[in-house]
Amino acid sequence: MDALEYFKNLKPEDWDKPVTEKWRVKDVLSHLVGWEREVAVELPKYFETKVNPWFMETDDYSDFNRRIQGEFSGHSPEALLAELAKWGKVRDTEIERLGEANIRKMPHMDWIFDEGAEPHFDHHIAQVRSALSPN
Repeated sequence: MDALEYFKNLKPEDWDKPVTEKWRVKDVLSHLVGWEREVAVELPKYFETKVNPWFMETDDYSDFNRRIQGEFSGHSPEALLAELAKWGKVRDTEIERLGEANIRKMPHMDWIFDEGAEPHFDHHIAQVRSALSPN
């Protein structure tokens, strides 16, 4: 699922609807922007150092989530969509520069392509869909 297209099609009244106890729809988008940025930044670092990104070494993302929610709290949905598009392009440029085949040869690189049993972006889009669906 293309997250950018999904969120672009939301109605203005959707952005403040609760998704979880802590997050509204806009907060979910902020979270995804933060992750897209982390992947874009960490990919070239990983290829240089072969040191796993911090998010591959933990199961506790609460500090990251709080920081990202605070960082983007003043952004409009349109600004967040622009950020998501920008960081997606940065990630795609890095994938092209490094070579997708080269990346896929390395173990445990599904974080770059958001693949696996339950892709991260798909998980959060499903949460938003559920929150926005009539009961």
